[in-house]
Amino acid sequence: MLTDSHCHLDFNVFHHDRAIQLHQAFSAGVRRIVVPSVARQYWQRTLQLSGEFCGVRLYPTLGLHPFFIAEHSKSDLNILDGLLAQYSGRIAGVGEIGLDFSKKKYDGESVLQDSKEQQLELFERQLILAQKHELPVILHVVKAHDQTLKLLRQYPDVNGVVHAYSGSLSQAEQYIKQGFKIGVGGAITWPTAKKKRELFAQLPLESLVLETDAPDMAPDGLKGQRNTPDQVAVIARFLAECRDEPVSLIHRTTSENVEQVLRLTDLCSS
Repeated sequence: MLTDSHCHLDFNVFHHDRAIQLHQAFSAGVRRIVVPSVARQYWQRTLQLSGEFCGVRLYPTLGLHPFFIAEHSKSDLNILDGLLAQYSGRIAGVGEIGLDFSKKKYDGESVLQDSKEQQLELFERQLILAQKHELPVILHVVKAHDQTLKLLRQYPDVNGVVHAYSGSLSQAEQYIKQGFKIGVGGAITWPTAKKKRELFAQLPLESLVLETDAPDMAPDGLKGQRNTPDQVAVIARFLAECRDEPVSLIHRTTSENVEQVLRLTDLCSS
């Protein structure tokens, strides 16, 4: 059994063939997919993707992504608080949340470097909600691991998944110490990712989870194309090669890791 711990099946790019993609994921051995939302406009759609579809069980999380900081409003946090209470027992976590201090452009404007204070406030408010509702978090962290770890130390009971991990070994060990799992995605397959492969070979398997981040972060060979949830099987094979471990062990342990940190067995079906 494979678990994709991070797949944006709620995005528009999957509207026309979502069922086909789920059938293909099932054929690849995928049985569980976590669907993290990124903005208020996606929350209801993400909540609808809860339960079993085409043999694959979907688990929603709700959050406000730092990359879309310009789109969020303070009222979104109150609505999020209400939804986390209303759908208690059905939501797998708060996410995708975090900090992104890169210089990426969004709609032609470089919004991230100028929004650090806003991001920090939004991130902390969502950590408070996660603590209040006793939920794990799905973290997006780019060029901000030290700041993220510093803030997390104020919320020692909060854990979850560090999605698309891009930090150092030392930083990964700090996340793991607080109970976080480290997300391994398609980047591990890229020819330029030698250091990343070495990092994931060193970390304990009990601290790793697999993810596609579909439709983004496609494995090598699909770069520039839409990523899909069945590609988590490709990522599993690469991780097995990096670690010189049986792929069956990778499948089983990483799935158990997602189940443990997101407490999937405690969630009820929709």
